[in-house]
Amino acid sequence: MTEKQQIRKKYKTLRNEMSSDEVREKSDQICKNIISSEVFQKAEKILAYAPLGNEADIRFAIEAGWKQNKRIAFPKVFGDTMKYFEVSDFSELEEGTFHVMEPKEERPADWADALVLVPGVAFDRKKKRMGYGKGYYDRYFAGKADCVKLGIAYELQVAEQLPTEENDLPMEYLVTEKSLW
Repeated sequence: MTEKQQIRKKYKTLRNEMSSDEVREKSDQICKNIISSEVFQKAEKILAYAPLGNEADIRFAIEAGWKQNKRIAFPKVFGDTMKYFEVSDFSELEEGTFHVMEPKEERPADWADALVLVPGVAFDRKKKRMGYGKGYYDRYFAGKADCVKLGIAYELQVAEQLPTEENDLPMEYLVTEKSLW
């Protein structure tokens, strides 16, 4: 097992050991931190994600965005690539690749200047992200220099330093239940 695989396993285990009450409480605080942030308030377009398992549940923040008339899109996987499609309600999502809720392919959202809410297995204090190892987000960001990336994690998913590679793009911001920086 490689170093990255060991790190992924460690942080997935920590996250998966959280109770449903912990997930709900910490996710609620993460959403409050997102909604109150200047970067969220200024955003007109948001690229979101549908939580899987014990990932931080950001649905409350997404609903707040819709109430503020923000345009919101979710990713859908096509082979090795990921594309976003705009949705205006959670009912427009259906189970897709890796059992993740994905949008129907009705309204493509190829937005160059969106706020992107990015899940991950772990992040570090320099806002570097370790994903699930498939590279979808790294490939997506390669052509989106104007997107603002906001990593979403529980405090227990934040390491001092993670091993990263050249194509691992850092986040501009990182939010946990304790803070946004």
